[in-house]
Amino acid sequence: MQATAMQAQSREKKKRKIMHHLSCWAMGGIPILGFLLFGLAPMVISFYMSFTDLHRYDFSAATWAGLSNYGFIFKDPLFWRSILNTVYSCLTIPIQMILGLLIATVLVKDIKGKKFFRALYFIPYICSSVAVTLMFQWLFDSELGIVNSLLSGMGIAKQEFLLNEAQFMPVMIIMMTWAGTGYYIILYQAALTNINKAMLEAAELDGAGAVRRFFSITIPAVSPTTFYLVIMGVIGGLQNFTWFQVICSGLGDGYKYGPGNAGLTIVYYLYDKGFDNIVTYGMGIASAAAWVLVLFILALTALNFFGSKKWVHYDD
Repeated sequence: MQATAMQAQSREKKKRKIMHHLSCWAMGGIPILGFLLFGLAPMVISFYMSFTDLHRYDFSAATWAGLSNYGFIFKDPLFWRSILNTVYSCLTIPIQMILGLLIATVLVKDIKGKKFFRALYFIPYICSSVAVTLMFQWLFDSELGIVNSLLSGMGIAKQEFLLNEAQFMPVMIIMMTWAGTGYYIILYQAALTNINKAMLEAAELDGAGAVRRFFSITIPAVSPTTFYLVIMGVIGGLQNFTWFQVICSGLGDGYKYGPGNAGLTIVYYLYDKGFDNIVTYGMGIASAAAWVLVLFILALTALNFFGSKKWVHYDD
């Protein structure tokens, strides 16, 4: 009887051990399988397609094209204009960082209604980008927009903000800054609450003013958060698409890419080549543009990582 009980206990232990191993493999294997199917596989297919000539959604119809797709985009003036516009739109990143840190510095203090203001600043970030875009399209409308109504009330001639090549991108930067600053505020506020208060008090006792404490203690202390925001901001900024596609689609005929192509970003460029005009240009050209974007993002990310050693300060 005792031997039988021990054998049953041994079998139960083996069963539990097997179930434990299976659960561990499942927890680790499902994410890996998901990455292989929905991450790595599309990347490999896209890389192969960038060297093919494919003008319909049928991979079997692809023919080898070598480097001709890359040669096409590098010779295409619209591609270089899309790069310029994309980099220009990334000006939102430093603006959002500066505004986010300054506002967070105020909200972290013991002031009345700070929770209300924190929520108020964060609401635009969680709003639909399409809804925000349509709202700003209405605000800056050349005829019925509130901004032009205010200008008219001050005796200033109405402006065609969204139809003027020079004014188009500044409007887009204002819109994206308004929509995204709340995210920066939340992260900076969290970073500010973790600053060692003893350091600030010691600096104040030594005669350091508010400005000196801000630049000498606060900014270095939140540098890891700044580094994260720079990386994520660059990655997101280089993929700007929805804002521009929605705005440009509502401007009418002749403004597909905005006034003077001012709304053409690199993702908008590859979308246009690979989907809107697949018969004319094809998925190969779109894939080539996508891989140029990937390499651009990797290069900037690596540059930020290597350069961060000089200005990012981590607590020991």
